[in-house]
Amino acid sequence: MSTPQGLLDIALLRRQFAAQIESDVASIIDVVDSIASTNAKLLSEAEQSANHFLIARQQTAGVGRRGGVWQSPPSGNLYLSYCFHTVQPLSTVALMPLAFGIEIATRVEACLGASIDIKWPNDIYLNGKKCGGILLETKSLASSAIAVVVGVGLNVASHPNEALLGRPTTCLQSTCEQKIVLSDVAHAVMTAIKDVSELSAEQLSDRLMCHWPERDFLLNKEVNVSQGGSDIGAEVRGIARGIAPDGGLRVDCNGRIETFYAGEVSLGHVEAAAGIAN
Repeated sequence: MSTPQGLLDIALLRRQFAAQIESDVASIIDVVDSIASTNAKLLSEAEQSANHFLIARQQTAGVGRRGGVWQSPPSGNLYLSYCFHTVQPLSTVALMPLAFGIEIATRVEACLGASIDIKWPNDIYLNGKKCGGILLETKSLASSAIAVVVGVGLNVASHPNEALLGRPTTCLQSTCEQKIVLSDVAHAVMTAIKDVSELSAEQLSDRLMCHWPERDFLLNKEVNVSQGGSDIGAEVRGIARGIAPDGGLRVDCNGRIETFYAGEVSLGHVEAAAGIAN
């Protein structure tokens, strides 16, 4: 029996992933019908969850950055998390959300032909509207390693109501005449995550410096940065000038470059992005 395009074909996904990924350690790929949060589940089992992908057809308590709610209806969208263990320092792990965004955009674009940008630090944008997001969380393990859980929410077949959400939103299907196969999108995202998770600190930095500018949704645009307690004021307006080597957002404030690592960045409407999660 064939699987409808809007549903995940888990058997096919496992075969595709195993055939493409060359690794000494096999990945676990699980799919559940409904769960509170894929990130929360893997984080709670982080000690035993190395190389574990968890995909949900629906999340009842999906979480975005800064604890915001990520709407996760059972409508053919992608709700996926991956847990892996690393001995990289947190300064290196902090670069990963940016690198995940770049690689996911590249793989999904190749799969569907859609033109995708990344809004610092880890919002996925399609045609100027938010299409998905990335949440990275960490947990110290009994050993000297760190468990990293990266979650990806991607609007594939549908998107939240813009009026209710208060920001422009869209989905991948809006740009494609052909029906998108959800398993293909999942495979593209999974291979992107696996690739980035195995990069060294030097490789991460090189990839960011080389490829971030071509995906940078904010580059050379006027932005407002809200950051309570900042020594240059609670809210700063300037021109976004890309990222620093350590992943911070560079903003030209009247000729002076300031670098931000957290806070909220907006383009003048109700649409914000929080800082790097670590």
